[in-house]
Amino acid sequence: MKRRIVITSNTSWFIYNFFCSSITEFMQDGNEIFIVAPRDKYASLLEALGCRFHEVSIDRSGANFFSEWKTITTIYKTLKQLSPDCVLNFTPKLNIYSVTACKILKIPVINSVAGLGYIISSNGFKSRLGKLLLRLTQPLADHIIFQNGDDLSVYLENKWANAEKISRVRGIGVNLQRFTPQITSDDGTVRFLLFARMLKSKGVPEFVEAARMVLEHYNKKCVDVSTRPKVEFSLLGFIDAYNPDGIPREVIEKWHSEAVVRYLGETDNVIEFVRDYDCVVLPSFYREGIPQCLIEAAAMAKPIITTDHVGCRETVVDGLSGYLVPPRDSASLAKSMIKMADLSHSQRLEMGRTARLKAENEFCHLYVARHYMTCIESVLSVEERNDLIKQKA
Repeated sequence: MKRRIVITSNTSWFIYNFFCSSITEFMQDGNEIFIVAPRDKYASLLEALGCRFHEVSIDRSGANFFSEWKTITTIYKTLKQLSPDCVLNFTPKLNIYSVTACKILKIPVINSVAGLGYIISSNGFKSRLGKLLLRLTQPLADHIIFQNGDDLSVYLENKWANAEKISRVRGIGVNLQRFTPQITSDDGTVRFLLFARMLKSKGVPEFVEAARMVLEHYNKKCVDVSTRPKVEFSLLGFIDAYNPDGIPREVIEKWHSEAVVRYLGETDNVIEFVRDYDCVVLPSFYREGIPQCLIEAAAMAKPIITTDHVGCRETVVDGLSGYLVPPRDSASLAKSMIKMADLSHSQRLEMGRTARLKAENEFCHLYVARHYMTCIESVLSVEERNDLIKQKA
């Protein structure tokens, strides 16, 4: 049966980059897809895909009451106008605002928890308010889909969700036909790449500090330059200037000028960059869902070094497809990068093959799309059944 499905998020960028493949699967079944999000350069790409776009202004910092109220009322009016069969919400703010509007309008709604960020990791006023709003609103959802077991446990422990109305997928999916194994040549240089938003909580400063340590290690170990192992470190991702957690451009440019790391800028096609690197690194201590960059790296058969932290640990078979290190620990990160660099080229390729196998078994977007459609149909079946009961009564 064809469905009218609304997808909401605090950025069009998020929907296009992370859920595009699943949307394509939805539309192949004849479903109509409506996007409710702020308009950015990715909105037109979603429209070209066949989605119908409805703009809503969202202040990601959420500091102004009147701005927030305007956002809530716009979401309510938009959903009332569209009258969809079901709404899928992404990102915490939309999980709160949209689910409330949906319950008032009696529209079936599914929330997706792709990380809890500052709500759990901070103890400030905004964090306490966020927890209160989650407690008040999340039980209203007809179903909640989680990306990792840690966030699922937090919801259940705080009674933000009913155990009978939850499920889990591993990440938001990756198109394995697009993200294929990218095998590097054995040219004598081991290259490490961090690709993500340039945020402190993504562990970018720790990556740079660890890079210094690795370079110093090999400088001391091999005084003769001709025998010194060659290692390179690069950063790829956009600079989020308006984010208080963002790293200023001048700091990144300083790192680049010091020849510690190269900053490659930002891109919409990570494949053309990642293919040339031997290992992908993400020392994040942000409370991730499951980082998309690591799912994509695994699909491209790249060994991974990341933190033994919420979401991140889900992407690595420690010691087989990469290494896990403690969060905020540059020294441990440096040791793992040295360990990776000291492996033979064939050993790194074998790690990459294990990573690809994990991606095939756990992260395929087709599985994610099917899971969401199954949840949608399940929620709608309950709704339609309840309507029949009311009509008979």
